[in-house]
Amino acid sequence: MKNTPSSLLLIIIFFGFTLHSCQDKMENENVAGKRGIIVPKVDSLKYSEKYCCILLPEHGFSVYDSPKGKIIGTIKRLGNIKEDDQVPYKIYFVTENKKVKIDHYREIGYEIFAINYTDSAKGFVKVLDSSKNYWLSVAEIEKHGFKTINWRDQMIAQSTDALGYYANEPGLRLRKEPNSESEIMGSVRGDLFEIKLTKNISGQWCKVKVKKYKEHPCNTELEETENIESQTEGWLKIIDDNGEPNLWNYTKGC
Repeated sequence: MKNTPSSLLLIIIFFGFTLHSCQDKMENENVAGKRGIIVPKVDSLKYSEKYCCILLPEHGFSVYDSPKGKIIGTIKRLGNIKEDDQVPYKIYFVTENKKVKIDHYREIGYEIFAINYTDSAKGFVKVLDSSKNYWLSVAEIEKHGFKTINWRDQMIAQSTDALGYYANEPGLRLRKEPNSESEIMGSVRGDLFEIKLTKNISGQWCKVKVKKYKEHPCNTELEETENIESQTEGWLKIIDDNGEPNLWNYTKGC
């Protein structure tokens, strides 16, 4: 049977739509994996005195001027905890000529902080000041018993233990499918909407379970069953277009 012009047009449109859909999925996945943190491979070691409290191995990490470039310094701790009990809360960028105190890290638990990265390329991750070229080798990170993990996977990994996640202001739209064109099922805003993540993901999106409370669980005398106003499931875009989390949680608990 010969293809008519109209059938050829339909075929072209179909393949064009399929290609565009695949490109969107790849772009969403790339964005989701763009930024994250550096943590011990064994999760429980986050709480060990050896790595406390800004998570870093004893000898630190070498800092490169570019992916596969040259070493220009080290990220490490300095000082003796017997003389200064704040040593675990301080890390420095150390070169031959100077040392600079670093403030580029994120709190991920009670008094637990992790160095965050803002880009990745050729087996390296970009750290510290995002406007400058400071890179760490992923191979070296892993050699020292650490790993890189993007924000999406980190949030999912700790979702079971977290008190709950909440949408950044001004809130998020809960959708039926993992895309911005899908049907809106409702909005999630403020800390009365507790978000639990599942392992069902699609790029920047995650299927979630949402509980709407009458009163915040940390400030109520109501039993949980009578405090729940509603429960629903749907998809939230938990990673923004810069690769940063669209959610927050109480790292210190109630």
